[in-house]
Amino acid sequence: MKKKIVTIVLVFILLWIIAMVVDCIKVESFEKPIFSRPILATDDGGSGHYQGFGYSFDIKGNFMPEDKNPGITEYTYYLFGFKVKSDVRE
Repeated sequence: MKKKIVTIVLVFILLWIIAMVVDCIKVESFEKPIFSRPILATDDGGSGHYQGFGYSFDIKGNFMPEDKNPGITEYTYYLFGFKVKSDVRE
């Protein structure tokens, strides 16, 4: 029974790490995250605060159809509330 619980906990931790890494790769490629959800979003179709489990992103971008360069233009990545990384697309 104890081994089963440990296995389940390890699987959940592994899934969390995979989701976090996938979201980080997407955002660092200036694309919207997949697993985190918008909490505070603006009316431009994507800018705002995206929250995952233990991590989050503040995203600014061009998401309207008439924008010349669509996608994320600026992001800040937080892990457990601490700023980890931020970048601006040129």
